[in-house]
Amino acid sequence: MTLIELLIAMVVMSIGISAIVAGFSSGILSIRRAHDAATAGALADKQMELYRQAAFTSLAPGTLSGGTQTGSDGRTYWVGKTISWTCVVGPANTTTSTTAPTCTGTPASRPVKLVAVEVHQGSTSAGALLFSESATFDSATD
Repeated sequence: MTLIELLIAMVVMSIGISAIVAGFSSGILSIRRAHDAATAGALADKQMELYRQAAFTSLAPGTLSGGTQTGSDGRTYWVGKTISWTCVVGPANTTTSTTAPTCTGTPASRPVKLVAVEVHQGSTSAGALLFSESATFDSATD
């Protein structure tokens, strides 16, 4: 084996090892993002379950508001909610006012409350959005 062949073999091995190291670091980053999303999803589900247990009349429409919560991983997340009136059938008529909109369309429908929960990274709503969830609540199911 000549010196040239040995150098070529070392270069090929170096490229292969570099690719493996890059794959590992990419995998670690993906696992970290999935962990953050799973924790944020659990916090959003927990908040949504509180709204599901509440009476329909206690869901007061309003713009985005929330606060910080600590996840199971010990990190801080900002969990916010928006409650608005919306029509299921007909043209979109969504409002955060306290007065329900008049719904039109065929068949006629009644307004429902749309609760949207979002979880951001860090202690403010300016952090990266990690997870969002929404559900509609009807007065007939109260």
